[in-house]
Amino acid sequence: MAESRKNRLYSVEITGINPDGNGVGRLEDGMVVFVPLTAPGDVAVVRVIKETKSYAVGRLERLSVPSPDRRDPLCPVYQRCGGCVFRHLRPEAERNVLRELVENAFRRIGHLDVSVEPTVFVNEERYRNKVVYPLCETEPGRPTFGYYTRHSHAVVEHADCPLQDPIFDRIAMFHVKQLAARHVPVWNEKRGAGVARHLMMRRNRDGEVLVCMVAAKPFPQAQTLAEDLLREFPEVVGVSLNLNPTPGNAILGSETRTLAGGSVLRDRLCGKTFLLSPTAFYQVNADCAEALYRKAAELADLPENGILLDLYCGAGTVGLTMVRDGQKLLGVESVPEAVENARENALRNGRTPENTRFVCGDASLGVRTCEELFGTPDVIVVDPPRKGLSREVLATLLSAAPERIVYISCNPATLAANCETLCGAEGGIRYRVTSATPFHMFPSTGHVETVCLLSKYDV
Repeated sequence: MAESRKNRLYSVEITGINPDGNGVGRLEDGMVVFVPLTAPGDVAVVRVIKETKSYAVGRLERLSVPSPDRRDPLCPVYQRCGGCVFRHLRPEAERNVLRELVENAFRRIGHLDVSVEPTVFVNEERYRNKVVYPLCETEPGRPTFGYYTRHSHAVVEHADCPLQDPIFDRIAMFHVKQLAARHVPVWNEKRGAGVARHLMMRRNRDGEVLVCMVAAKPFPQAQTLAEDLLREFPEVVGVSLNLNPTPGNAILGSETRTLAGGSVLRDRLCGKTFLLSPTAFYQVNADCAEALYRKAAELADLPENGILLDLYCGAGTVGLTMVRDGQKLLGVESVPEAVENARENALRNGRTPENTRFVCGDASLGVRTCEELFGTPDVIVVDPPRKGLSREVLATLLSAAPERIVYISCNPATLAANCETLCGAEGGIRYRVTSATPFHMFPSTGHVETVCLLSKYDV
């Protein structure tokens, strides 16, 4: 039986890093080891804390030779908090890592040779316009908030996250104190009991904040909590209550009630004005989103009188920033509140039902609906969730055979897999990936947004 590696110390050269922020190296016998808080170029003394048949996990004991790509993370809870994974890397090194992640996904998962552009970045700090804090009790009667620690649902408290506006933490601190004063029990995940579950906040570019309390059930103190938030913070323009009685990881339930102030937040993007409900999808980094949407519009190159089909359209932000006078737009979204936002946003930005429609339904029905309302789409833009496009949606894209498909992705793995399907389809229509650009939408985290153009060619 081979000698166990567990608890032994090794000198390891870190040669890569994965999306979880774990440095990658090899032990002296060649086994791959993943080491959190290390950077490519580090030479580190590592203690193995876990081993499997194919890899080991190590803990950084000390650095023998620090990598030139390192920096001070400037966050006191970084080593425990799971909100960030790349804050110990210099921003330039982080952007290179993201580009490599996208390129490797195309090669290893999609089996495609794609030349990926350099990662586009706009900002590094204070960029988040939305936060969702899980609530918990560190001791009976003392609720608190924070982000989950890495690989668990233990909440790490913090006083000021450097990725977001300080107003979020000030509101959250006030909120948990009011929960304690009113004896509102906080949700206990293990027992599946309690009331207050999450606090979600969204901020626009004018500094206005929309607050959404997420609870397992209605509670009598909710109304006065909402009114106190409006009085205490001039920035807060509305407070709502979302009800999620179901145990599990889903944050939001299906019912949202406005308690005080307004029910929507107004924001600007690419010269357009948008109304956003608490549950509508909206990019968390508005400045970077503008750059991404402009790139998407450039790649779409929609004809003068062309038809754009926008699948997974959310509140309509992607499609409405891409179309011009004379062009038609159909957006498809499965969240009813987001569809209502999209319809209002279309009217607010000078569109009419004659040239713009938003419908609630599954993305797989988008092509047929577009053909019925406007005709065959010239360009289809998709912005799916992390799981990517379903087989049904991929099949409808191939059957519609638009000249161009603009794919906006938050997951390089599913992007690569979906592109492999579209590029290797049987029959007379295939696509080539002719452009792929990562965007640094979520600095310091392991996430990357990619805008990809697939162009049709006949075989």
